[in-house]
Amino acid sequence: MQSGSGPVDAVGDLSRTLPQPHGRLTGWLHGPGADQIGLFGALVVLCTIFAILSPFFLLPQNALNIAHAVSYTGITAAITTLVLVGGGLDLSISAVMALAGTVCAELLLRGVPWPAVIAGGLGAGVVVGLFNGAVITYVGINPLIVTIGSQFVVRGAAFLVVKNQELVITERHFLYLGQGSLLGIPVPAILMAAMFCLVGWWMRFTVFGRHMYAIGGSPGGTMARLAGIPVERRRMQMYVLSGMFAALSGIVLAGFTGTGLAYAAQGLELPIIASVILGGTALTGGRGSVLVTVIGVFVLGVVANGITLLNLSNQWQLVVQGVALLLAVIVDEVRAKRRAR
Repeated sequence: MQSGSGPVDAVGDLSRTLPQPHGRLTGWLHGPGADQIGLFGALVVLCTIFAILSPFFLLPQNALNIAHAVSYTGITAAITTLVLVGGGLDLSISAVMALAGTVCAELLLRGVPWPAVIAGGLGAGVVVGLFNGAVITYVGINPLIVTIGSQFVVRGAAFLVVKNQELVITERHFLYLGQGSLLGIPVPAILMAAMFCLVGWWMRFTVFGRHMYAIGGSPGGTMARLAGIPVERRRMQMYVLSGMFAALSGIVLAGFTGTGLAYAAQGLELPIIASVILGGTALTGGRGSVLVTVIGVFVLGVVANGITLLNLSNQWQLVVQGVALLLAVIVDEVRAKRRAR
């Protein structure tokens, strides 16, 4: 597939021929930019509310705390944006996070050097991604079913690694990935920003990214395949990257908590997907941007931080996550119907 050609550009050419609302600003407000304004407005409103309710919310240290807290979910949300754009779905990401953390903790306990430990944790994610990609791509099973099944298998494997124990991590280089700071900025937040930039670059400036949009934009990737795009290979690459990024998130989380826990990140896959959909990425594929996913991640992060500052029970966070997921699905359906008209 040559640069600048294919289904994505065909859609772009078609959009330029359609009647546009009067005025550049008006057209942007009625187009995709409306979703971005709405989500950013929601973030501003939330920040205003919590700033009124808590005197600690606007402190610079609290901003760093929020960035630190959302870092490991943000890393996974970045690659989940690409997966959804490519017409895929991966519900095993939270289990992979736990598996990577437990594998790293076990290797450190055995005296393996920390660079090899990190490679081992990432390798665990790659193996899961290869399995998911192979079954989905070559066997043809729905990704929802495959990744739910692999989620249970991977979570069980994490428990087998630690033998139902809590492994304490003391290696300072490893802990630095989750607890360290550079020029006053938490290292996990720097890693999250780097991963968002990397995925954004892939999606915006590479042939691989254009292929993802084309595959997700056609039912079953049929049109993309007819255009000469290697659909099967791209899907395999997509799921391998999903497993690798989830593993990196798990490594950061293990470094942050200082433990290898088999039940770590349990249930986080749905809030992560909700933040991506809130950011404008379509569940049906073919549309999305990591730039707006960042806002979705921080919306949920601000809510969690505000609940903590107000000393509300953890049950409220579960309620908010459930509402966010439902809202994300409803908003995605409204967007789809609006674009279909």
